Amino acid sequence: MTVRYGAAVFLLVVLSSAGVVSATDAVIPTADEAERMMRQDVAVRQKLEARMAELGRDAKRVAAAMSQGEVRSELCKVCHGADGNSVREGTPSLAGQNAAYLIEQFQRYADHRRYDYWMSSLSETLGDEDKLQLAVFYSRNRMVPSRGGDPALLERGGEIYRTYCTECHGPDGRGREGYARLAGQRPEYTLKMLKEFRTAGGKRYNPWMYGRANMLQDERDMLAVATYLAHLE
Repeated sequence: MTVRYGAAVFLLVVLSSAGVVSATDAVIPTADEAERMMRQDVAVRQKLEARMAELGRDAKRVAAAMSQGEVRSELCKVCHGADGNSVREGTPSLAGQNAAYLIEQFQRYADHRRYDYWMSSLSETLGDEDKLQLAVFYSRNRMVPSRGGDPALLERGGEIYRTYCTECHGPDGRGREGYARLAGQRPEYTLKMLKEFRTAGGKRYNPWMYGRANMLQDERDMLAVATYLAHLE
């Protein structure tokens, strides 16, 4: 079994045994299930990364995708801003986000593995080229750090982040191997996502994130991480 998902299963067992989460909440995958989930996720990310890398080598195709992506983002601007920097509280900024991650999230919204009424309804209408063009447009725009949160928690947030989060999201918060960029993200959105990941039956259940989110002691720890990330470039 891969190290990453093996660690996730181990974390969930420890959390359940310690009473941090209940046995009924801890939907712990078997070793075979965890390995299959990991293989599927990695395969999807590798395919998307390869496609984005191929596209990136053709300046004309990139320019065309940027142009079409901006056209297709017209409805998205209401919440996510004209360039992908969010203008609405609780709504994530998409600017500078990993393109492969964006495409994967469109797919998850469309098939309801991740559910939000508006995002799922919109994603169901997008074709493959629509998703790619939107991803290129947002990923190549500059993320403007949102700041905010509780500045008194910055140091604590940095300690927590470096302890639990860098394996996938990188030391700079910009994401690795198709994982989400967290640097600069709105703190109230990051806090909301951490709360969702802490619930096994939540909107965004993921065994690895479930285990990691439940290692945080309380909402203050979650806000500390969210604040730290909001101030990263």
